[in-house]
Amino acid sequence: MAAVILSFVLTLLLAGSTWLIFGSRLSLTEAGEMNDLANLGAYGLTWLPIAFVVVFFGIG
Repeated sequence: MAAVILSFVLTLLLAGSTWLIFGSRLSLTEAGEMNDLANLGAYGLTWLPIAFVVVFFGIG
């Protein structure tokens, strides 16, 4: 259970860092604020499997 929580925390940190570095590169919605949130979610979904593997190989 702790590994799943660590995976989500790592995903949040990586997605936030990616968004701060690259910003809203994807045009997912018309509204500005919703586009920022959609980009953050897309970055998070991209980082989730990578963070999951990193955490489980780091524990094992």
